[in-house]
Amino acid sequence: MGQARAHLLASLWAFYLILAISMVTGDLTNDLDILWGNSKVFYDNSGKQTISLTLDRWTTSAFRSKSTYLFSRIDMDIKLVAGDSAGTVTTLYMITEGLWQFHDEIDLEFLGNSTGEPYTLHTNLYARGKGGREKRYKLWFDPTADFHTYTIIWNQRNILILVDDKLIRQIKNNLMYSVPYPTYQPMRVYGSIWNADDWATMGGRVKTDWSQAPFTAYFRNYRAIACPPQQSSPLCGQSSGNWFNQELDVTRKQQLQEVDANYKIYDYCTDTKRFKDNLPKESTMGRLANWLDDRTSKSTPDYRIQAGSFLLKLWFRPIFIIFFMPTSSCQPMMSSSYTFQESKHTPQSAYSLRHFALAKAMGQPRAQLLPSMSMAALYLILATSPVISDMTDSLDMLWGNTQVLYDSTGHQIVSLSLDRWTTSAFRSKTKYLFARIDMDIKLVAKDSAGTVTTLYMITEGLWDIHDEIDLEFLGNTTGEPYTLHTNIYARGTGGREKQYRLWFDPTEDFHTYTIIWNPQMILILVDGTPIRQMKNQLRNDIPFPLYQPMRLYASIWDADDWATQGGRIKTDWSQAPFTAFFRNYQANACIPYKTAWICSQGSNDSSWFTQDLDEEGKQKLKDVDDNYKIYDYCTDSRRYPNGYPPECGSQ
Repeated sequence: MGQARAHLLASLWAFYLILAISMVTGDLTNDLDILWGNSKVFYDNSGKQTISLTLDRWTTSAFRSKSTYLFSRIDMDIKLVAGDSAGTVTTLYMITEGLWQFHDEIDLEFLGNSTGEPYTLHTNLYARGKGGREKRYKLWFDPTADFHTYTIIWNQRNILILVDDKLIRQIKNNLMYSVPYPTYQPMRVYGSIWNADDWATMGGRVKTDWSQAPFTAYFRNYRAIACPPQQSSPLCGQSSGNWFNQELDVTRKQQLQEVDANYKIYDYCTDTKRFKDNLPKESTMGRLANWLDDRTSKSTPDYRIQAGSFLLKLWFRPIFIIFFMPTSSCQPMMSSSYTFQESKHTPQSAYSLRHFALAKAMGQPRAQLLPSMSMAALYLILATSPVISDMTDSLDMLWGNTQVLYDSTGHQIVSLSLDRWTTSAFRSKTKYLFARIDMDIKLVAKDSAGTVTTLYMITEGLWDIHDEIDLEFLGNTTGEPYTLHTNIYARGTGGREKQYRLWFDPTEDFHTYTIIWNPQMILILVDGTPIRQMKNQLRNDIPFPLYQPMRLYASIWDADDWATQGGRIKTDWSQAPFTAFFRNYQANACIPYKTAWICSQGSNDSSWFTQDLDEEGKQKLKDVDDNYKIYDYCTDSRRYPNGYPPECGSQ
């Protein structure tokens, strides 16, 4: 990648990562802060630093990492409390530091026992404040006799917990099926020892024997291959390793099966007493996914594994959707107000027409699952790759009267034409996971009433959870202004319409329209002026496009049942063909390459990935709101008589 910086997908809140994996290893005090209690740092016989954490009747003790991480591999050698440790809990865990009700946490808790009885390793996961995913294990060795290595691997695909490099637990990222998973909040590593004799040993029946105090556990060889935040970005330094896209090979699967069969003593996924009505949905998904993997992994060449697995998962994934995907029983109600011109027919008629040709081009109905990326399980290495060359290098012409022309400077121009029988469209060859898209457009001149020219990004997976960022230019009669209609869908939820009158005639010349989509926000600009911002407020449970890749589309189509003055003015087909022109397509974005999302270096400007509005930008946005915005769903009291959507007032 030359001089490129590498960035990895992370913030599924507001950050971006520069991936080149930074390994932290050295003296413990370089990487860890001693917090409280009787915590000591000393050197063992080999000269390695060791931290002892001690518990007595009056004092617990703990340490934590100096850095927070957004995805990591953490290794720590631990020697647990010897002798009678009943009632005590020694921990190694990762946890966020934001609001508790939305916190993420990965737990390893070692539950002490009476002398001669085995420890229990209690594991749990919290994501967005939801836990209850306990699994417990008896270890196959005495963890008090010597140090053993405990590992947490947290990446976009899964969380793996290992003991002495043997896999004991996997938690897959099933965000696609609405199962919470830690994706965008950085976590800090903690170690501690504390008293929990009300529950830790035999359900609290065996209490702590304080005559055995102090109880001491030892920690050494802390290693973090991770992404520690620096300023506003989690940055990672140089190293090697495959932890970030690590999945299970045959050996790991066998390890997991062996541990499950011989050492696992509790699994919430099989606790029918606790879950009397239904087991958690990830429990059933896990079994079906494993079955699919098994069908395609035994003595099969790589290409057959990939093809077979894909076909099976493509066949069976609708079952997942039927049983596990959330569905909405109510669609957003559209306003009956005249000021919202599309109110009468927008939801279905517009999309059925626009996506009829899309479905035809894709070879599947919109509701079908397409062979797209498996959610956010792939990672992203970002070094901003601008696509700026001939349009046909970057775009596929899909259907209709689509022509490629050359202007006087030799640059390609794509024309999209609409007549009574045919629409036309193009799309990007590549899908993007976060992008800055710029396109110069010259709209249909004169009487364009009833027509809609579009520039939009959209996912290609299940329609019920699709993401979409829309710019739709609604035509008008000669001399009347265009309306720029914008909308944003996230996980199938839209209804976020805002409309604008432009401050120029968009039919006389080309103007630049920009979509910036990064983990912090979506920003729409016209000729460099911001007209709309939607912030990422996932932590407030407001949907935001975050883990599904999108493709860019442009089209022209007839929507005279709603597009112009609420459908009162129809398309005058005597004026056909209606033609719009597109040029100077630029995509600073993140494109797929094998198992990663990679952007090759071609520009020094990667600022879009962390871009936010400065004071000048905020003032320009306010000026547009004051002078050119003609509809805002956030102020439509007829549509929302009982209160505006939660994101309104904070955009």
